Amino acid sequence: MVVKSPPAGEIETLADLHERLGFVPLHRIRMNPKPGTATEKDVLRFLESVDKRIYELVDGTLVEKAMGMRESLLAAFIIQQLRNHIQSTDLGLVSGADGPYRMLHGNVRYPDVGYIPWESIEGDELPDEKIWSITPALAVEVMSESNTEAEIQRKMGELFARGCQLIWVIDPPTRTARAFTSPKKVKVVEPSGDLDGGKVLPGFRLPLASVFASLQRRKRKTR
Repeated sequence: MVVKSPPAGEIETLADLHERLGFVPLHRIRMNPKPGTATEKDVLRFLESVDKRIYELVDGTLVEKAMGMRESLLAAFIIQQLRNHIQSTDLGLVSGADGPYRMLHGNVRYPDVGYIPWESIEGDELPDEKIWSITPALAVEVMSESNTEAEIQRKMGELFARGCQLIWVIDPPTRTARAFTSPKKVKVVEPSGDLDGGKVLPGFRLPLASVFASLQRRKRKTR
């Protein structure tokens, strides 16, 4: 179920704002610029700063993207596997966690992984903008400790509203995943199951166990 944000006029307290943002931990909500006044320029200012801070733009409020090293490594492995699959037949492009996408109503989101088919890019020419209005056909979110279910549900709703067709939500603690083809249509992928590209990436299958095995050193064969 997608979390619906209350109309802007109904936000009268910090509690209202907190609910609107999906109950994210307060330390991830930036107060400068003032909530409700931030713009894409602020998103890019922090992204391009010396210390590079990744903030999503949600209803004019900067919300720091939650991601730790383990989540980054898992996302990097998925990117590698997707690139290996799509490059052989030149199907499209794959973005990482610092690739911003423009949502409806002025929001900016950063999926941990995004697959963009060439068919989505007019004339096969990359957009000359730092925040793309093109939406990934496949998006991946690797849950971090400070992510909330309400936050992820709202983010998925925005991606689907822009034309995303498949979203994988990876849950490291349980080593499971959920594959969404719409906000309400979901398939649970057990630890022994596969991430399936479905109609978005026909023929692509990635054992979920191999994703988490990528965090472990392979055992050397004894002679």
